[in-house]
Amino acid sequence: MKQSILTAVLCCLSLFSFGQATDEILEEIKKDVWLPFMEAYDKSDPEKLKSIHTKDIIRVIMEQGEIKTGESYLENFADFVATNRVGIAFVILSTSVDQNGELAYQNGYYRFSSKGNNDDDLVIRGYGEFNVGLRKENGSWKIWLDSDKHASISHEEFNSQKIRYELIEN
Repeated sequence: MKQSILTAVLCCLSLFSFGQATDEILEEIKKDVWLPFMEAYDKSDPEKLKSIHTKDIIRVIMEQGEIKTGESYLENFADFVATNRVGIAFVILSTSVDQNGELAYQNGYYRFSSKGNNDDDLVIRGYGEFNVGLRKENGSWKIWLDSDKHASISHEEFNSQKIRYELIEN
């Protein structure tokens, strides 16, 4: 009987510890990936954008059935960010982490904004659904797998999600 109680207590404690680690990992991923990603768009900073991806990145463009990889993909993506006035915000729907805390998978939505020639400010252009594979390199989380597609969601649905990352203008 004592062994059963001890086993139950240990199981509960291990579940509680796992939840805390996940919260810590979510904060690390936010700091290492999502905040710099949004800042790179906001400041048109191609180097910051490249720094949050692994050199062997795999990019899946789901609606076009294309896969792009490595530094050539990163250079093209960085050029897009450097030459366009764009903004992005993210909603995280789910996160899975391996038991070593070195690999993670997240999926969610993003909101894409841009500033056209006749626009005074950024204008929301649409929403997408993304999936990313993340891994720790030299103590920082980086994107090694990225896929997305268009998502038909409303502004209200995007804003109602629990975990939402967006830059706030001062």
